[in-house]
Amino acid sequence: MRGPGDRCLSILSAVGVLLFFGPGSAWAGAYLSKATGIVQLQRSGSERWDMVRDLPLDLVDQDTVRTGQRAQATLSFEDGSRVELGGNATFTLEEASRGRSAIRLNFGAIKAFVQKMASRRFEVKTPTAVCSVRGTEFRVEVLSGGRTIVDLYKGLLGVEDRRGQQILLHPNERIQIDLRGLNKPGGVPSQGQQKQSQFHQLMQREMAIEMSKADVLSAAAREIKLAEFQQGKALIDVNGNRVRLEEYIIRPTPNQFKLVVLNERASRFDFFYYLGTFNQTLPSDLSIALRQLSGTVDNPPAYFLTAFQTARSNTQDSIVENATGGHPVDVNSNGVPADQISFLFNPVTNAYDNVAGHKVYQTLFDNYGFYVNGGLKYGWTGANIQSYSLVTAASTNDPFTGALLPAALPTRSVSTTFPDPDQIHQVIYESYSNGTFIRWDNYIIDDQGKIARISDFQSPNSGVSYRQKILNFNFEQSVTATEFSGRKIDLVVEPKILVQAGLIQ
Repeated sequence: MRGPGDRCLSILSAVGVLLFFGPGSAWAGAYLSKATGIVQLQRSGSERWDMVRDLPLDLVDQDTVRTGQRAQATLSFEDGSRVELGGNATFTLEEASRGRSAIRLNFGAIKAFVQKMASRRFEVKTPTAVCSVRGTEFRVEVLSGGRTIVDLYKGLLGVEDRRGQQILLHPNERIQIDLRGLNKPGGVPSQGQQKQSQFHQLMQREMAIEMSKADVLSAAAREIKLAEFQQGKALIDVNGNRVRLEEYIIRPTPNQFKLVVLNERASRFDFFYYLGTFNQTLPSDLSIALRQLSGTVDNPPAYFLTAFQTARSNTQDSIVENATGGHPVDVNSNGVPADQISFLFNPVTNAYDNVAGHKVYQTLFDNYGFYVNGGLKYGWTGANIQSYSLVTAASTNDPFTGALLPAALPTRSVSTTFPDPDQIHQVIYESYSNGTFIRWDNYIIDDQGKIARISDFQSPNSGVSYRQKILNFNFEQSVTATEFSGRKIDLVVEPKILVQAGLIQ
């Protein structure tokens, strides 16, 4: 019998084949042998999507499988062939018979390992191409607009476009196919080039910054079904525009949480997400872990982030943050005076505690990168760092892949101002030595778009906490940058969902 993740038949199942797999017996076809993260199945003829939980799971013709961000799935065949599916991908099993297997890749990337059998044909179809093999190892990726990239590693691979043009790929060749048809084949990129290209595609695909409004809403519709917290309302932004706001929080994996914010206006669509990965499985009550994010006193946190990703986008421009190597550090005992913390907010008492002379643990990240429209603006690398003053600033290489940058990074300076001393409107301006800039306009506004005043939170009101007051307002962040060419990313967040989850106490 098959076990989860098996790539070939066990001795027991091989005996079963010899005894029962005669000319008249059924062909089991294809089955899912691996699924990690969010993997969903839509059975043929159904409109419902179900989470894949029990493996192995047999598939029939016209079943469709899709994966969430950073998820993985493996489609295995009875002859030992397999297809490995990456995150944010969708495929349909068109046929799995003794003479032919065919899958249709709608979006995302697969890597196929096809056993050589003279009597059986294997096909991968995309919106712009058909790949036909009898035994080989290759990779197929479908990008936005149906553009297809095919890399061949072993064997021979026939590729045909929608106009019937055909080409035979040889080992270590790559070809791209778009709506115009086949392009001229070239060599598969070197390992270093692939590393850089894969990271750039990760920024675009895994972080959803290349997705259209329809793609984002479609992905959100799938995730909302799994949401633990969800909010939505209509309001007016600081510029007087009506905004339809939707927010939700899900757990992509047992040790992750993801906050998603969608903003829809009459003339634009903006979205944001924060994906946090913790050191262990999260408790059923998320607030237990999330309220430790700001730091803990005397003892290290039980739950801390080992990595996080954020993405802001208007479906054309993007800002992405990526951090890995998170670990708690007692910043009051690390020998760096500038890191000392004297007061720390206590979510239990809803007040700031004097923590001078105590151990204060906060999470520091060894690797960090900040990207605008796919280009690194700044970042750093380190190893079990004890202070951010000890990191190595990124200069000529990407902090995660090590890929060589087009040019050395410019120096950066930051200033913070408040244009109106009575309004809660903060301006953070980042200027770079190459003449580029990023400007962050941060507001607290009510549902009518009126900017809150300092007095709204300082006026005496017995028994009313900051948490209760902030529920009457919203956060708005408008970002402009040189790379945006006059455009902006404009996001409004309702704090209620942050309070529910424990991010605001």
